[in-house]
Amino acid sequence: MKTFAVGFITICCVMVTACGGGSDHHDAPPINYTPELRAFDMLDSYDVDTAFSSAPLALNPYLYHGLFEVYWEVRSREDYRASVRINDVPDIIGSQLVHSEICGPGLWCDQAGSLMCDYGADLTMSCSTSGGRTSIDYLFRTIPDQLYMILQICDLNSPYCEYSYYPVWME
Repeated sequence: MKTFAVGFITICCVMVTACGGGSDHHDAPPINYTPELRAFDMLDSYDVDTAFSSAPLALNPYLYHGLFEVYWEVRSREDYRASVRINDVPDIIGSQLVHSEICGPGLWCDQAGSLMCDYGADLTMSCSTSGGRTSIDYLFRTIPDQLYMILQICDLNSPYCEYSYYPVWME
Protein backbone atom coordinates (compact mmCIF):
# COMPACT_ATOMS: atom_id res chain seq x y z
CA MET A 1 0.00 0.00 0.00
CA LYS A 2 2.90 2.31 0.81
CA THR A 3 4.39 1.66 -2.66
CA PHE A 4 1.05 2.51 -4.24
CA ALA A 5 0.86 5.86 -2.39
CA VAL A 6 4.43 6.83 -3.34
CA GLY A 7 3.78 5.89 -7.00
CA PHE A 8 0.51 7.84 -7.02
CA ILE A 9 2.20 10.96 -5.60
CA THR A 10 5.04 10.67 -8.12
CA ILE A 11 2.58 10.45 -11.03
CA CYS A 12 0.64 13.47 -9.73
CA CYS A 13 3.85 15.54 -9.47
CA VAL A 14 4.84 14.62 -13.03
CA MET A 15 1.38 15.56 -14.31
CA VAL A 16 1.41 18.94 -12.52
CA THR A 17 4.86 19.73 -13.93
CA ALA A 18 3.75 18.73 -17.44
CA CYS A 19 0.68 20.97 -17.19
CA GLY A 20 2.66 24.16 -16.77
CA GLY A 21 3.33 23.86 -13.07
CA GLY A 22 6.98 24.70 -13.81
CA SER A 23 8.59 28.07 -13.37
CA ASP A 24 8.49 29.25 -17.01
CA HIS A 25 7.18 32.83 -17.24
CA HIS A 26 5.37 34.00 -20.39
CA ASP A 27 4.62 37.69 -20.95
CA ALA A 28 1.26 38.72 -22.32
CA PRO A 29 1.43 39.88 -25.94
CA PRO A 30 1.93 43.65 -26.23
CA ILE A 31 -1.12 45.83 -26.75
CA ASN A 32 -1.40 47.21 -30.28
CA TYR A 33 -2.15 50.93 -30.09
CA THR A 34 -2.15 51.58 -33.85
CA PRO A 35 -5.60 52.11 -35.38
CA GLU A 36 -7.15 49.37 -37.49
CA LEU A 37 -9.56 50.27 -40.31
CA ARG A 38 -12.41 47.79 -39.87
CA ALA A 39 -14.85 49.14 -42.50
CA PHE A 40 -15.08 51.90 -45.08
CA ASP A 41 -18.29 52.46 -47.02
CA MET A 42 -19.93 55.07 -49.22
CA LEU A 43 -23.43 56.06 -50.25
CA ASP A 44 -23.37 57.56 -53.76
CA SER A 45 -25.63 59.85 -55.82
CA TYR A 46 -27.81 56.92 -56.89
CA ASP A 47 -28.32 55.55 -53.35
CA VAL A 48 -25.85 52.70 -53.87
CA ASP A 49 -24.52 51.82 -50.42
CA THR A 50 -21.33 49.75 -50.44
CA ALA A 51 -22.29 48.25 -47.07
CA PHE A 52 -25.12 46.40 -48.82
CA SER A 53 -24.25 46.40 -52.52
CA SER A 54 -21.32 45.71 -54.80
CA ALA A 55 -22.82 47.81 -57.64
CA PRO A 56 -20.48 50.42 -59.17
CA LEU A 57 -20.47 53.83 -57.49
CA ALA A 58 -21.20 57.10 -59.29
CA LEU A 59 -21.26 60.71 -58.18
CA ASN A 60 -23.38 63.24 -60.03
CA PRO A 61 -23.20 66.94 -59.09
CA TYR A 62 -26.84 67.48 -60.18
CA LEU A 63 -28.49 64.70 -58.13
CA TYR A 64 -29.18 65.62 -54.50
CA HIS A 65 -26.90 68.67 -55.01
CA GLY A 66 -23.93 66.31 -55.40
CA LEU A 67 -24.26 64.98 -51.85
CA PHE A 68 -22.73 61.64 -50.91
CA GLU A 69 -21.77 60.02 -47.63
CA VAL A 70 -18.54 58.46 -46.39
CA TYR A 71 -18.54 56.34 -43.24
CA TRP A 72 -16.09 54.11 -41.45
CA GLU A 73 -15.38 51.91 -38.44
CA VAL A 74 -12.01 51.85 -36.73
CA ARG A 75 -10.59 49.90 -33.83
CA SER A 76 -8.32 52.23 -31.89
CA ARG A 77 -7.30 52.69 -28.28
CA GLU A 78 -5.98 56.20 -28.95
CA ASP A 79 -6.71 59.20 -31.16
CA TYR A 80 -6.22 58.82 -34.91
CA ARG A 81 -6.61 60.94 -38.04
CA ALA A 82 -9.30 60.02 -40.60
CA SER A 83 -8.78 61.60 -44.03
CA VAL A 84 -11.02 61.55 -47.09
CA ARG A 85 -8.95 61.76 -50.27
CA ILE A 86 -9.44 61.38 -54.02
CA ASN A 87 -7.06 60.27 -56.76
CA ASP A 88 -7.01 59.19 -60.40
CA VAL A 89 -5.22 55.95 -59.42
CA PRO A 90 -6.03 53.54 -56.57
CA ASP A 91 -3.14 54.78 -54.42
CA ILE A 92 -2.61 57.29 -51.65
CA ILE A 93 0.49 58.69 -53.35
CA GLY A 94 -0.44 61.81 -55.29
CA SER A 95 -3.98 61.88 -53.88
CA GLN A 96 -5.82 65.12 -53.09
CA LEU A 97 -6.94 65.70 -49.50
CA VAL A 98 -10.65 66.59 -49.31
CA HIS A 99 -11.22 66.48 -45.55
CA SER A 100 -9.40 65.44 -42.36
CA GLU A 101 -10.63 64.81 -38.80
CA ILE A 102 -9.00 63.88 -35.51
CA CYS A 103 -11.00 61.00 -34.05
CA GLY A 104 -10.74 58.73 -31.03
CA PRO A 105 -12.04 58.09 -27.53
CA GLY A 106 -14.24 60.93 -26.31
CA LEU A 107 -14.49 62.60 -29.74
CA TRP A 108 -17.56 62.58 -32.02
CA CYS A 109 -15.89 60.02 -34.27
CA ASP A 110 -14.62 57.64 -31.61
CA GLN A 111 -14.59 54.17 -33.20
CA ALA A 112 -16.77 55.17 -36.17
CA GLY A 113 -17.48 58.27 -38.20
CA SER A 114 -19.72 59.56 -40.95
CA LEU A 115 -19.28 62.60 -43.18
CA MET A 116 -21.65 64.25 -45.61
CA CYS A 117 -19.66 65.36 -48.63
CA ASP A 118 -20.54 66.98 -51.91
CA TYR A 119 -19.23 66.92 -55.46
CA GLY A 120 -19.80 70.16 -57.34
CA ALA A 121 -20.33 70.82 -61.04
CA ASP A 122 -17.26 73.09 -60.84
CA LEU A 123 -15.19 69.93 -60.14
CA THR A 124 -14.70 70.66 -56.44
CA MET A 125 -15.41 68.63 -53.31
CA SER A 126 -16.00 69.33 -49.66
CA CYS A 127 -17.03 67.36 -46.60
CA SER A 128 -18.85 68.29 -43.42
CA THR A 129 -19.51 71.91 -42.57
CA SER A 130 -15.92 73.06 -43.03
CA GLY A 131 -16.98 75.24 -45.96
CA GLY A 132 -13.63 74.90 -47.70
CA ARG A 133 -13.82 73.47 -51.21
CA THR A 134 -11.06 71.42 -52.79
CA SER A 135 -10.46 71.62 -56.52
CA ILE A 136 -10.13 68.20 -58.16
CA ASP A 137 -10.26 69.32 -61.80
CA TYR A 138 -6.65 68.29 -62.51
CA LEU A 139 -7.53 64.63 -61.78
CA PHE A 140 -9.92 64.39 -64.75
CA ARG A 141 -8.83 63.30 -68.23
CA THR A 142 -12.40 63.49 -69.53
CA ILE A 143 -15.86 63.89 -68.06
CA PRO A 144 -17.19 61.44 -67.07
CA ASP A 145 -14.10 59.74 -65.63
CA GLN A 146 -13.30 57.07 -63.07
CA LEU A 147 -11.57 58.34 -59.94
CA TYR A 148 -10.90 56.70 -56.58
CA MET A 149 -12.33 57.82 -53.24
CA ILE A 150 -9.89 56.94 -50.48
CA LEU A 151 -10.26 56.80 -46.71
CA GLN A 152 -6.96 56.91 -44.85
CA ILE A 153 -6.54 56.22 -41.13
CA CYS A 154 -3.30 57.34 -39.45
CA ASP A 155 -1.91 56.93 -35.96
CA LEU A 156 -1.09 60.30 -34.37
CA ASN A 157 1.90 58.94 -32.43
CA SER A 158 3.71 57.09 -35.20
CA PRO A 159 4.05 57.11 -39.00
CA TYR A 160 1.61 54.17 -39.27
CA CYS A 161 -1.24 54.65 -41.76
CA GLU A 162 -3.57 52.38 -43.69
CA TYR A 163 -6.22 53.09 -46.31
CA SER A 164 -8.98 51.66 -48.43
CA TYR A 165 -10.58 52.94 -51.62
CA TYR A 166 -13.53 52.63 -54.00
CA PRO A 167 -13.55 53.29 -57.74
CA VAL A 168 -16.17 55.96 -58.41
CA TRP A 169 -17.57 57.07 -61.77
CA MET A 170 -17.50 60.88 -61.68
CA GLU A 171 -20.24 62.23 -63.95
